[in-house]
Amino acid sequence: MGINIFWDNSNIWLVGRGLCEKKEPHDEQAFRIHFEHLFDFAANKRAVDYAFLSGSEPPRNDALWKRFSDLGVVVERQERGALSGGEVAVDESLHLAMANRILDCDTPETLVLLTGDGSGYEDGGGFIKQLERAKKHGWKIEVVSWDAGCNRHLKSFAEKNGVYRSLEPAYEGITFINGKRWAKKV
Repeated sequence: MGINIFWDNSNIWLVGRGLCEKKEPHDEQAFRIHFEHLFDFAANKRAVDYAFLSGSEPPRNDALWKRFSDLGVVVERQERGALSGGEVAVDESLHLAMANRILDCDTPETLVLLTGDGSGYEDGGGFIKQLERAKKHGWKIEVVSWDAGCNRHLKSFAEKNGVYRSLEPAYEGITFINGKRWAKKV
């Protein structure tokens, strides 16, 4: 059974940075995610058949995005809104990629979602709706998230219908402080 990782980069980074503020005060500007370690943590010693990441620009940093591609992750970048400066369509591109993968695979696999975002739950949409669709089509589901920023409905859905894995125990292995602390091997 294949593993399919869907990664909400902005959510994982923003909540992780907030955690850094508490764990390593004054180092938030140098906070980084160690992409390879986080990818390995999400894969959990299983072969990955497909991986998709959606994130917003800025940063307009090709080297950053190339790191994901080097891991075999399909990367889709979204520009921020001209008026608001906020993210536009990052979640939606993940939703579409998840739905397409579910429909395109001949046999059910495992969907691993890296996010804590529960937006759309109240309206019957969002990531929970995609996880419901995956379950309906026989897929196993996992949510990998920071407890500190995981929507309670998303976490509860994952615990009842699949697996929920917290990122906090792996904090020192999947993050680093640029020029100060390197990520430990997970």
